[in-house]
Formats: sequence, structure tokens, C-alpha cells
Amino acid sequence: MAKWNIRDIAYCGVIAALYAVLTVALAPISYGVYQVRVSEALTILPFLYAPSMLALFIGCLVANIFGGFGIQDIVLGSLITLVAGYATYLISRLKSKRLAMSLAPLPPVIFNAFGVAAYLYKITGMSYLFVAQMIGIGELIACYLLGLPLLIILNSRKSLFHIHTG
Repeated sequence: MAKWNIRDIAYCGVIAALYAVLTVALAPISYGVYQVRVSEALTILPFLYAPSMLALFIGCLVANIFGGFGIQDIVLGSLITLVAGYATYLISRLKSKRLAMSLAPLPPVIFNAFGVAAYLYKITGMSYLFVAQMIGIGELIACYLLGLPLLIILNSRKSLFHIHTG
């Protein structure tokens, strides 16, 4: 990854704040087993802008402080977001951009469904498979119904935002 400049720091601050504010503002649908975390639509950003994976991590960390599921969710949930962001960035390196764009929202769906469920089922007392399924459905909605159109729009206009990839 290239050296960060002032613009990168500013973009990442805005992305982190946007993720946290969207999550907390929409708290009734952002936390728990039955969730559609609208801010997860932003998890497509590492596809276009690699530094955003750190911004998403920080935004998720801040948002999960307000979630009420304790230190496990704050730390593990945020790390899962970071790993999913890195996987999304790696997908951007595929030769077929059409295939890559269609796969870009998938890492957050997979990592959150199975990773968050690994600790959330214990906290909630529900079965692991049920929690993974419910989180997976919410992630599919956020990442594909909201995130993929966002990716398509931003990809077609990335020069307007001075976004650099790589």
C-alpha cells in the first residue's frame, strides 16, 4: 500500500465516522441476531480504495461500543470487518472486473455470518446455525442490495472523488 497523505486520512476519517453514525443512528436494526446493518454497504469501499479497510475497522469498533454485546463484539466484530475489508481489496485484483465487482460484497457476508455468529450465539443462547443464517441474510441485504449498487455508482465516478486504487 502506498504512503498515506492528508487526503487519505481525511477520507478514512469520514468513512469511519459515517459507518459509526449510520450504525448507531439505526441501532434498532444494526445490532443483534436480527440485523440489517445499513453501514455494511460501505464494506465495498476497499474494492476501490484500499485505505478504507482501516476506516471500516475503526468505524465498526466505535459502533460496537454502543451495541451492548461487550468486549467480544467490540474486538472480534471489528477484526472480522478488517479481514473482510482486506478480502474485498484482494478481490479487486482479479483480472475480470465484472466478476470482481459481483464478488466484492461477498467477503463481509461470509465473514460476518460465520465469524460474528461464532461468539454471538453464545451471548444470545441461540443456535450457531440460526445466528449465522440470520446475520447472513442481513449482510446479503446490506452488502448486495445496498452495497453493490453503491459500488457500481462509485466505480463509474471514481475520478470525481479522486479515489486511487492500489
